[in-house]
Amino acid sequence: MVSFNGKFNDDLLPKTPRYLKVPLIFFNLVLWVLGLVLLIIGAVAVSFFSNLKDFKEAADTKTALNHLTTSVPVGVMVIGVFFILFTLFGCFAAYKERLVTLVIYCFLMLILLVILIGMGGKSITLHNNDVVAVLGDSWQDVSNNQKKNSTITKLETFLECCQWNSTVSVDTPQFKDLCPKDDDGNAKYIDNYCETELQKQLSSNLYIVGVTSIVIGVIEFFCMLFSLFLIIRICKSPRSKYNSDY
Repeated sequence: MVSFNGKFNDDLLPKTPRYLKVPLIFFNLVLWVLGLVLLIIGAVAVSFFSNLKDFKEAADTKTALNHLTTSVPVGVMVIGVFFILFTLFGCFAAYKERLVTLVIYCFLMLILLVILIGMGGKSITLHNNDVVAVLGDSWQDVSNNQKKNSTITKLETFLECCQWNSTVSVDTPQFKDLCPKDDDGNAKYIDNYCETELQKQLSSNLYIVGVTSIVIGVIEFFCMLFSLFLIIRICKSPRSKYNSDY
């Protein structure tokens, strides 16, 4: 009877079930890919907004522009790097079934989830606050400043646009002086206004950040859920099996 109980207990010494361990590793790998996507999105955004550096320095609304051109892109890159590192840590924790490592992983992912929610909220706020309108006011102010309006020409050349919108007549000197010129000295991109171009660029980028944040948040929730189940499973397992892994 004793030998039967001993064998019975040996059979109950659990190896972590695949329905906990494998999905956790899989979700972490998906998050690793999405972290790489965030890193790429942030790098592209930083590269794009670097062309607004001179304009940001010439404009008066530096605080509002800093949130758009610096805080959000850099925040996206930092979160992407953290996800790349933490998901590898999570895969190791799940594979080795280390209790302390899994607890640390859950804590770190919870912090990242809070930061991710904040970043997504910031993107939505910037989108809803119509940042393009703020840029438009600054655009007009810089255009009217003869000492600074050369930055408008540089920016219009980069965006391949001419003038902020249709409120300025094509016959005004301001239009002719600031718009990029062709070889014959004629204004280029007359039918492509900068307001429309920036609206497309900013809306698409903020939308991508928002959608990616939601997808990552959902997957991260499942990662935390499976890791918590795994922690409970390990805690309920006989100490002799996992004692050396703490």
